[in-house]
Amino acid sequence: MKAWHHLALGGLVVLLGVGAAGACFTFDQLTWMLVAWALVPVGLLELAWGASRSGSVRGTRTRYGALPAFYVFAATAQLGSVIALGVLWPEVVMWGASGGPILLLPAAHVLLVAVTVVLAILTVRRGATLQPGMKGRGRLQLAALVTMLSLALQHLPLLLMVVGAGAAITSGFSFTYSLDEARLALAGDLQNALPWLALASGVTIVADLVLRASLWYLLPERFRFYFWLLFDAALTVGFAVATFTLPLQPLGPEPEALVDPVIRLSLTAAFALRVFVRILPLLMQGLEATSFELLVASRHLRAKKSGFLATIGGLSILAVAVSTAMLVGVLSVMGGFRNDLKQKILGNQAHIVVDLERRTFEGWGPLIEQIERVPHVEGVTPFVTGEVMVTSATNMAGAVLRGIDPATVGRVTDLERNLTRGRLDYLVHPERMLDLPPEERRSILPLDGPNDTRGLLDEIANEINDELARQRTPGPTPPREVPPPSEGLREALGTDLDEFLVDRPARTPTTQPAADVLPGIIVGKELARSLRVYPGDEIDVISPLGELGPAGPMPKSRRYRVAGVFYSGMYEFDMKLVYVLLESGQRFLSTGDAVSGIEVKVSNVDRAPEVATAIRRSLVESGRDDLRVQDWQELNRGLFGALALEKLAMFVTLGIAVLIAGFCVFGTLTLMVQEKSREVGILFAMGTTRSAIVRVFIVEGLLIGLYGAVLGLGLGYLVTFVFEHFGFRLNPEVYYIDRLPVNVDPVEFTAVGLVALGVCVVSTIFPAVLASRLRPVDALRLD
Repeated sequence: MKAWHHLALGGLVVLLGVGAAGACFTFDQLTWMLVAWALVPVGLLELAWGASRSGSVRGTRTRYGALPAFYVFAATAQLGSVIALGVLWPEVVMWGASGGPILLLPAAHVLLVAVTVVLAILTVRRGATLQPGMKGRGRLQLAALVTMLSLALQHLPLLLMVVGAGAAITSGFSFTYSLDEARLALAGDLQNALPWLALASGVTIVADLVLRASLWYLLPERFRFYFWLLFDAALTVGFAVATFTLPLQPLGPEPEALVDPVIRLSLTAAFALRVFVRILPLLMQGLEATSFELLVASRHLRAKKSGFLATIGGLSILAVAVSTAMLVGVLSVMGGFRNDLKQKILGNQAHIVVDLERRTFEGWGPLIEQIERVPHVEGVTPFVTGEVMVTSATNMAGAVLRGIDPATVGRVTDLERNLTRGRLDYLVHPERMLDLPPEERRSILPLDGPNDTRGLLDEIANEINDELARQRTPGPTPPREVPPPSEGLREALGTDLDEFLVDRPARTPTTQPAADVLPGIIVGKELARSLRVYPGDEIDVISPLGELGPAGPMPKSRRYRVAGVFYSGMYEFDMKLVYVLLESGQRFLSTGDAVSGIEVKVSNVDRAPEVATAIRRSLVESGRDDLRVQDWQELNRGLFGALALEKLAMFVTLGIAVLIAGFCVFGTLTLMVQEKSREVGILFAMGTTRSAIVRVFIVEGLLIGLYGAVLGLGLGYLVTFVFEHFGFRLNPEVYYIDRLPVNVDPVEFTAVGLVALGVCVVSTIFPAVLASRLRPVDALRLD
C-alpha cells in the first residue's frame, strides 16, 4: 500500500469516527458514541504512518529546523487547556445557556487540538525525511505518535463532561454536574473500563511529557538562548510582583486562602533555582582562576562527557540533594516535636522547683521573698501535692492533687490561659459556682440563643408522631396526629432539659443553702471526659493517707465542685492533674501550714540551670542547705534524653542515605578516571605530580557534593517552610496536636551540609589515588 493510501484511509477513519460519535450523541447513544470515538486514534495513527512514508526526499535532511519547537509548545499549550477546562468546567457549564467570554476557552482548546494534530503529523514526516541514524530521529517520531495517542485518550473524560453539560443545559440546570452522574449514564461494561481508560490516559500523558522534554536539545541553540532569556525576564517580573502583592502565609483556614501563598512560594523557588543556575557558570569561571587543581576539576565537570557518564554524574548530584533534603526535613520535624513538647511541659510546670525529697516543709514565706530577689526570677508560687482517687457518679480515676495559690500561679504557669471552661477565680469564691451560666456548664445556651433547643424538641415530637403512626393498626378512621408542643410547653421542656443535663435543679444565690457551697477543683480535659463531669458537677476526692481509726488507717474523702476544665496539650497532664486552693489542699492532705515545694519561673528558660545554681547558693547561705533545687531539664531528664537519643538514631539511620549518595559519587569519579585517562596521561607528560592529580579528583568530588548539598538544603528548607507556614493538618484526637510541628535550626542545616560534603570527599579518595597511579605510557599508548 502506498503512502497516499494510508493518508486517505486515515482521514476517512477519523471523519467516520467523529461523524458517528456526533450522530450517537444526538440520539443519546452513549455506549456507541464511545465506540465510535475509539476510531479516532486509529485514524490518527494511520495518518501518521502515511506521513512517515510519504515524500521523495526521505533520508536527505540533516537539520531538524523549528518544527519540533512549534510542535512541543502547541502540545504543551493544549495540555494546559485541558487542565484549565477541568478546573473551570462548572463555570463553563453555567455560562453555557446564556453565553459569555468563558466560552472562548473550549473554542481555544479545539483550535489547539487541531494545531497539535497537524504539527504532530508534520513532525512525523520531518523525522522520516532525516538521514537514518541521525541523533534523535526515532525519538522525534515516537514523541509525535505518543502525543496523538494521548490526545485521543485525554478527550474521553472531556467527552463525558460535554455529555453531562448538555444534560444540565437541556434540563434547565436542575441538577449539579459531576463526573459520577455522567458515569452512571454509561453501560455496565464501559463503566468498569473507565478506570483503565483513566490509567492509560495518565500513562500516555506522562510518557508524552518525558518524550517532549527529551527533544529539548534537538532544538536550535539560538532558539534555546532566546527562550531562556524571555523565561528569566518573565520569571523576574513575576517574582517581583508576587513578592510585593501576594501574602507569604495563608490568611485563613479555607482552601481558597492557599492559592496566593502557593503562587508566591512557587515563583520564589523557581527564581532562586534560576539564580543558582545562572550564577553557577560564573562561580566555575572564578574557581578556574584560583589554582591549577580547581582549573582542571572545573573543566572536567563542565566538559561534555559520554551519555552514560553524564547521566551517572547527574544522578550522583541528585542523590546527594535528595538525601540531604530528607535528612534536614526529618530533623526539623523532630526538633519541632521537641520544642512543642518543651513548651507544653514548661506551660504546666515551673522552670525551677525548690522542695524536700518526699517531705513537706514550713517557713516557706521568707523563702519566697528570698528567691524573688535572685536575678532573672520572674515569678514564685508555693504548692502542695499528693496522690488521690477522684470519683464521680459514673466513673473513677487516679490523679495528682495540687494545691495552688491563684494570686501567684499565673506568673509561673499557663494554667489560667489553658482553661477552656470555668474560671480560676472560682477557687477563691466557690459560692459563684452555684449559679453558673449555661454556656459554662455544657454549652447549652438559652432558648433564644443560636443553639435553640426548640428545633430539637420539634424534631423529637415529629419522630414520636411517626412512630405512633407506624404502631397503630389500620382502621376505618385515619390516625390522629399528635400536635407539636406549644410555645409555653417548649419553654418548659427546654428548662427541664437543661436542668436534667446539669444534674441539679435551678437555683439562685439567694435561695441556695450554705451547705451546698463546696470548694472548687479544676480538672483536665481527659479526666473530665473520663469522669463525664462538667463545670458545676460534684466529684469526690479520696486520699489514702487518712486518719487512724479503730480498724487501722481510714481514707479521707472530700466533696468538691468542678470549677473549670483545662487543656494543656499533654495527655498525661490532662488526665492526671487536678488543682484546688492551696489552703484546701493543705487541709485535705493534713500538711498544716507546710507546702510540698516552691515553683519558680525565670526570664530565659535556657538559663534555668544557672538561675537554679544561684538559688541553691542563696539558700545555702541562709542555712537551708536541706532544700533541693532542680531545673526543668533535671525534672524531665528521662523524657528529653529519650528524645535526644531518638533524634540521634534518626540522624544515623537517614545518614545512610547520604552514604549511599557517596557511593554514587565514588562510581561517578571511577568512571571519570577511566574516561579521562588520556587527559591524565597528558598532564603527567607535562610534569604534573601525582599529588596534584589526587587533589584534582578530590576537588571534583568536593564540587559534586557542594552542588548536591546546596540543592538539598534549599529543597529541605522549602519543604520545612511549607510545613511550618502552611501547616500539615493532623487529627488532634489521635496525635494530640492539630498540625505537624517544625523547627528550622541553622546549626542542624550546617551540620548536615558538612556531613554530605565529608562523605563526598571521602568517596573520592580511592578514585583519586587510582588516577594518580596511571602510567603516562599506558594512557597514551593508543593515541
